Amino acid sequence: MSGKASVKAYFDLPPALWEEVRITASAFAVLIVVSFAVSRQRPEWAEPLLRLFTDAAAEIGMYQIKGGTLMVTILSNNLLSLLTVIAVGLIPLLHLPALSLGLNALLIGGLAAFYQREGLGLAAYLAGTLPHGITELSALVLSCAAGLYACRAATYCVLGKVERRTVANTLSLCLRVYTHWVVPLLIFSAAVEAFITPLIFSRFY
Repeated sequence: MSGKASVKAYFDLPPALWEEVRITASAFAVLIVVSFAVSRQRPEWAEPLLRLFTDAAAEIGMYQIKGGTLMVTILSNNLLSLLTVIAVGLIPLLHLPALSLGLNALLIGGLAAFYQREGLGLAAYLAGTLPHGITELSALVLSCAAGLYACRAATYCVLGKVERRTVANTLSLCLRVYTHWVVPLLIFSAAVEAFITPLIFSRFY
């Protein structure tokens, strides 16, 4: 097998899962836009979620640490969070990964509205978010899609439509998504957020 073929096989995913990724990404984008629009009109609507985010960031020390320590903190937190997103997908019927997707979309839209409302500017928000956000949010979408894919298999198993072996195969596929796709994306995004994002923000404030 050639090197190119090996790389393709390493990252290859079945069409059904790619379809789940496309649907999840589309829903995520729509929710971000809706959250931004609503948060501009009703600022108080997003405040509890923004406080939750800032409190969580303060709890893990993101405002006090920097450099390599910050990268490790961000990476470990994100690795655990997205592994959990996939794992809860194994709970049938509930589709819990959709909750994580929705909350993150609401947070992103709400923060964008906050930056604009406070006169900080969307340019500053996007400049400080997109460099690491593109890969981090891609990892989030992939994890949520994998979790929802697993939830469908688990639900069908409970309903007697598929065998347990199908759920086991689906879990193996979801773990492959996590190790082959999510982990590398999170490593890259954590490095950018720790070392590059602060430099970008320093140009605006």
